[in-house]
Amino acid sequence: METQPQMTLADLINEIYLLIDYSAPEGEANLLKEVLERYAGDAIAMNVFHHFYSFLPEAREDGITGLSRVARHHGVFLFCATTLHADYLYLATREATTLLGPFSDGIEEQDLLEFFGWRDDEHFRKAVGDPAELEEHIPMNDSLDLCPVCGTGDGEFHAFGCPVEICPWCDGQLTNCECRFTRTGRDQFSRDSHLDELLTLLEEEGRIPFVAEEHRPSFMTEDS
Repeated sequence: METQPQMTLADLINEIYLLIDYSAPEGEANLLKEVLERYAGDAIAMNVFHHFYSFLPEAREDGITGLSRVARHHGVFLFCATTLHADYLYLATREATTLLGPFSDGIEEQDLLEFFGWRDDEHFRKAVGDPAELEEHIPMNDSLDLCPVCGTGDGEFHAFGCPVEICPWCDGQLTNCECRFTRTGRDQFSRDSHLDELLTLLEEEGRIPFVAEEHRPSFMTEDS
């Protein structure tokens, strides 16, 4: 997948607004911005919007009018982005996004189909059905069974580096506690190999899977 630009969510949204001004057909910009605003707190959805408006699959004026969640597994989302002209499949995480192609073309990659539990493209088409009948994506902040940061589901492991993950050594917040330093004997992680070492230690100790009722930040719950 193509790595997203390193910027804050607010900066990413502002850039998408500017891209819409350039890519929207005449008279459609306000409507497309309203659609964008429905997902403004969802970093993974914003990656899809940014990728679409940056590259415009058909190289013509267009805009996203709806976003549906086709499938999700371990923080990897398969979206259908409905636009003024077509439906497109996007594979997205918090860090990266890939355009798979028009929904009508289906999915060719066997590994990807199996990852989401489909035997083949025919199975995918029968299971998913008509894109017009897909349910609208619920933003992660409102999906109480998902980690609001990395999108992993109840009982799954977080994307490595997610700030919501619990440390298995001290039960604190893994990205804030000192265990990652004391356990590796390092005072910083400057190479990928250092992170790989930490991940190996975490897996040996036993990473703590996400439990929505216990781990979801209180400021992102229904009562907030």
